[in-house]
Amino acid sequence: MSEGSIAVLSDAQMGMFQVIRPFDGFEAQYNGIAGTIPIAFPGTLDPDAGKEGFSGDLLRGIAVPLGGRLLLQIPTVIDAYTPVLNYAYQLIWRTRNQGDVANAIAAGRQPSAYHLPTEGHGRSEIGNTGKLFFIPGASDVEVFEQTEAVGGASLLDVVQQRYVPKISPSWAPPFLPNGERGVWQQGAYQFTSNSECSGPTWAPLYIDSAGDELSILVYKIDNNNWDFAVADKGFSNTYGTNNGGLPNNPNIGILLSSGTMGS
Repeated sequence: MSEGSIAVLSDAQMGMFQVIRPFDGFEAQYNGIAGTIPIAFPGTLDPDAGKEGFSGDLLRGIAVPLGGRLLLQIPTVIDAYTPVLNYAYQLIWRTRNQGDVANAIAAGRQPSAYHLPTEGHGRSEIGNTGKLFFIPGASDVEVFEQTEAVGGASLLDVVQQRYVPKISPSWAPPFLPNGERGVWQQGAYQFTSNSECSGPTWAPLYIDSAGDELSILVYKIDNNNWDFAVADKGFSNTYGTNNGGLPNNPNIGILLSSGTMGS
């Protein structure tokens, strides 16, 4: 029987989606803070934070398969009727070491993947007492070629990269046989009757995983302060409480699926 004729509950190449969101109550923490300070997804503490060998402020990461194919779907922020194209998403990666596995087992947790074959410590840091395990971080980058070299080596600039999802303003709901206008997505945006919200507003990105863990940082492009009562109310609507007007909805956010699908 062909796949097209049956209900496919899973795909061997890609896993089920998980929803990635900032921590509950992020609006109270960030309101009035400079937009140059990013909101982290998920932004909570790592399970080992504060333990021997770990910073007390170590951010939690999302476990991903190093070198595996990831599918990220990032929603466009909409403020009632208007798409807000003022947010840039940076993917940051982290590689864990063998010491993490030992700590997870000792704590009764499921150990995560690691690709640093050592339990050795890194360098001492100001503000942290004791030795810290070496856990390096990286960022998604873009490579730019410079002009052709004359008599020397060719130079390539490697620059940190951020993604800006943009909704298409051209979505026009197609007609149904009964004369009504059809919708493609639903339940995504509160307090809006904008027809664009019934069309596709999640931007899919296929990314190769560059670490054992992933976190996503969101910056304001205009660098203005975070303001969830006015300028950033749509961001709060999408990922939080609509500035206190709604309960948090854990089903809505960035969607992440991982697998082995090739380029």
